[in-house]
Amino acid sequence: MARIRVALLGLGNVACTLLYGMEYYRKGLNGRRGLWHEMVGNYSIDDIEIVGAFDIDASKVGRSVADVLRASGRETITSIDAYKDMNISAGIMLDEPPEHWSIDIIKMDRDEFIDLLKGCDADVVVNLISSSLDGSSLAYAESSLEAGASFINATPSILQSNHGLVDAFKARRLLIVGDDLMSQFGGTVFHKGILQLLHRRGIMVESSYQLDVGGSSDTRNTIREDVRARKRAIKTASINAELPYEFGVSAGTTEYMEFLKDDRISYYWFYAEGFMGSPVRIDVMMRSNDGANACNVLLDVIRAVKYARDRDDPNLAVLISAYGFKSPPRAINVMDAQQRFEEVFINSRSNK
Repeated sequence: MARIRVALLGLGNVACTLLYGMEYYRKGLNGRRGLWHEMVGNYSIDDIEIVGAFDIDASKVGRSVADVLRASGRETITSIDAYKDMNISAGIMLDEPPEHWSIDIIKMDRDEFIDLLKGCDADVVVNLISSSLDGSSLAYAESSLEAGASFINATPSILQSNHGLVDAFKARRLLIVGDDLMSQFGGTVFHKGILQLLHRRGIMVESSYQLDVGGSSDTRNTIREDVRARKRAIKTASINAELPYEFGVSAGTTEYMEFLKDDRISYYWFYAEGFMGSPVRIDVMMRSNDGANACNVLLDVIRAVKYARDRDDPNLAVLISAYGFKSPPRAINVMDAQQRFEEVFINSRSNK
């Protein structure tokens, strides 16, 4: 079986958790408990090879990935020596940095980045840069296309509605999937799941809301009013599409609290009606970890993208996007998207 060669853009919370997690499961710590899908499209996580890492933070550029992982503040739950000889390269930065950033920035031009990416011979590029860097996300996608790599856009930058870009990937038999990663059991999918349960049990939903408070650097970027409004619109539209009728819904990040670090607290309120208008009210809170919540979905998407390319079927990008992202090119309700994804990538005869 061929390897899946992956380049990571942005060595923040999610990327560090992903790298730790891959080593954790490769070492067989605690068995495979917590790993959602052991095989996706004939690939295990052991088939994923990180071949490039890019960032614009001067405190990371030029250092080994292992050094940055150690400095991330996580407990050393397993050996990270696999990354001691891989240095982080400078990335692309075409946007004005958010006002709260205090980091020094090192960047390269697009042509240099493309040359490095070609040298990595990456199959898949994963975009994990900060929210609000829309120009940089687009440049990364265009550069990945030129380098001959498929592209995963985990950020809320809107690329799927750029039909010229999407068509260009298809023309080269490559995939571009996104936008805005939906966590395995984060705020959005939990909200969707409650709505689906109510709907499938014949309860009419009148209204719901979701308020998120987090402590990650990406949450801090999201608090910028223009970014917050756009993310709220993405989440709200994604949740509203879950039911076959209109209802009142609002969802979005409301506050950044540094002490939460990579954790997120989500508050939900639902009002629905059953037989003879009898009221059903749900008021609930959930606390989860952003980095860990993202990794199972990312691992699934990486493997599915490579498998779709093996099959020479870039049209599978639509299904992968519906399964793993809040703002896909075509919305499918969360339960149906998961079922269809598993039929194609996990339970098909070709995977046995």
